[in-house]
Amino acid sequence: MRLGHPARAAIIGLALTLGAVACSTGGSTTASAPPSATAGGLEKTKIKIATLPAIDSAAIYVAIDQKLFEKEGLEVTPQVVQAAPEAIPMLLNGEIDAMFGNYVSMFAAHDKGSLKLRILAEGSRAAPDSLSIMALPDSPIKTAKDLEGKTINVNVLRNFQELALTQVLKANNVDPASIKYVPVTFQNIMTSWKSGQIDAAYLGEPMVTAATASMGARKILDPASGPAAEFPISGYVSTQEWYDKNPKVAAAFQRAIHNAAKLMENNREAVAKVLPTFTQIDAATAATVTFPYFSSNDNPVRLQRVADWMLEAKWLGKAIEVKSLMSPTTSG
Repeated sequence: MRLGHPARAAIIGLALTLGAVACSTGGSTTASAPPSATAGGLEKTKIKIATLPAIDSAAIYVAIDQKLFEKEGLEVTPQVVQAAPEAIPMLLNGEIDAMFGNYVSMFAAHDKGSLKLRILAEGSRAAPDSLSIMALPDSPIKTAKDLEGKTINVNVLRNFQELALTQVLKANNVDPASIKYVPVTFQNIMTSWKSGQIDAAYLGEPMVTAATASMGARKILDPASGPAAEFPISGYVSTQEWYDKNPKVAAAFQRAIHNAAKLMENNREAVAKVLPTFTQIDAATAATVTFPYFSSNDNPVRLQRVADWMLEAKWLGKAIEVKSLMSPTTSG
């Protein structure tokens, strides 16, 4: 299927799965609702959540579109931002109530003590073919083993891309230490790839679909396969302090996100409908790309993999018991 202009537009505007790392510009502190508005028991009814212009954060927009937050007595305002590390000061300063971000950045901040983390709800997990290590048609790279000694792009060094791929490379008898990772911004991936600055491209949707259709790119390895199948990428988090003050709000938010994910499991159109409203993925492209998995329940076992692999990679100073950071599941 040829994507043409829609695919190019999607590439230009991409901040996608690979960077599932949320947050940036400021905003005003959310105000608690008056007592009459919280008669149902919520500590406040209006909250602001930092999100990404990425497929991964679609659940919050589906929940808004389907009035799932409204059913819980919540008015949720998404604030679209760009990078998770920028969101942490916003969270600590009370400029936002919670944020959508990748777990690697969140766990690293928690480990350093800069963020006392509370996971409100899981967000996205890597699905087959939603991520791909790809080679150009004339590249000598044909198999996973051919990746040894090669240069591959990542959006940020020592983040989830590298963490997941390391495990998949080992499972395919490839030495992870032989790979050279270089940070490349999304808008520069194609230029770097075509000019030979990277040997293989680490892509996520909608770039996987676009590169296949318009360039004849070949898939070499799925970073979401084998030991990294359903690798947890991103979720919704707050500070522990915020959670302690707003446990009923947190539970209501979690229920709405879970219910949105349930709806999305069998309703692709619900996802495709909202993507053009907060990303530069247009309707035509949204109808064709591979979506990640959206979590309708929270699973500490699968999420523990992220922290364990980070410790193995020496990206953490000490082990993290992920279950202790997760909110009680009130739905799912």
